[in-house]
Amino acid sequence: MTKLHASLTTPLPRDDAFAYIADWSHQAEWDPNTLSSRQLTEEQPVVGARYALEVKMVPRPVTMEYRITELEVPTRIALVGEGSGVWTEDVITFSDAGDGTRVDYAVEIRLSGLLGLLQPLLGRAFDGIAKGAIAGMQRELDARAGE
Repeated sequence: MTKLHASLTTPLPRDDAFAYIADWSHQAEWDPNTLSSRQLTEEQPVVGARYALEVKMVPRPVTMEYRITELEVPTRIALVGEGSGVWTEDVITFSDAGDGTRVDYAVEIRLSGLLGLLQPLLGRAFDGIAKGAIAGMQRELDARAGE
């Protein structure tokens, strides 16, 4: 199991930051490790809403299905993602920070099968994935603040 955590502060108001990130179909816009993301259910972000993501993995991309497991508008969202040999839990919290928003992003990753054997060796790779995701999230949220 690998646990990662990162934070950012954006001038975008909390309601707007939450609305953008809680719609997991936007995930490919801010996470460079995600090749595509789309909503599978009709509902707007609600507990139980599901999303299909194609993520970069070694040796080939993996299709994962994410579902919202917790939703406290506009302060917290938790999602569980599952795919071939991969399980993740993403928890993102939003709080006021001056005139903007602080976003705390925590992810837990569990690999199984052959990937599970490699997990202890992938610490740096996972750190790089987390840094790319938080940088992309920062970019997209800040761009929305400037609109």
